Amino acid sequence: MPRQSNSLEWYKKAEVDYFSAFMKLWLSFNALYSRMFQGSNFGSNDRKYIEELKNSNNFLKTKFRSLFDEELSEGKEFKVYLIELMRKYDGGLFGGKRISKNERLKPQMNGDPLEEISFKEFIHSRSFQLKRTPIGYTKINEMYIRNNADEIWTYYIEVIYMIRNLLIHGGMDPIEENHKIIKICYHTLNILIEDNV
Repeated sequence: MPRQSNSLEWYKKAEVDYFSAFMKLWLSFNALYSRMFQGSNFGSNDRKYIEELKNSNNFLKTKFRSLFDEELSEGKEFKVYLIELMRKYDGGLFGGKRISKNERLKPQMNGDPLEEISFKEFIHSRSFQLKRTPIGYTKINEMYIRNNADEIWTYYIEVIYMIRNLLIHGGMDPIEENHKIIKICYHTLNILIEDNV
């Protein structure tokens, strides 16, 4: 008869390491957006690709819009993860720790460096007290967020790029809270690119 510790050890080995899974998924994403903009002569400058991804009309932005509007299972799943990312990532705080910004980790919008980037402006300030959906907002789970997929797209891409930078440049502690955030990033990005890789 197998020992209990045997089942526990196998159970532990079955846990997904989302830190490494996200990095592998990012490699796929990186190759995808490099291919999308291959005629742009951006070379190996990731920032230029990210700005183009955020600001041009492209098939990933279109997919993001359709997932944001979709009420079927894939869209619902995507929005659940997106809302969790919006809740967890709070401007200068990440996993409860203040992020010290440097040029690699500083967010940008339209080429201008920002001190902070946050999803707060998209979430209704009285989200949990409202009885009806306010005009211009959509309800996802228990939160009301602005019904503007294009604006949220630019923040989403910037935030996951900054999270990728934090992870790859050693600015993220390998703690459980950060693992949860990386898991959320993994699932949103996986759903977003799975049909186009």
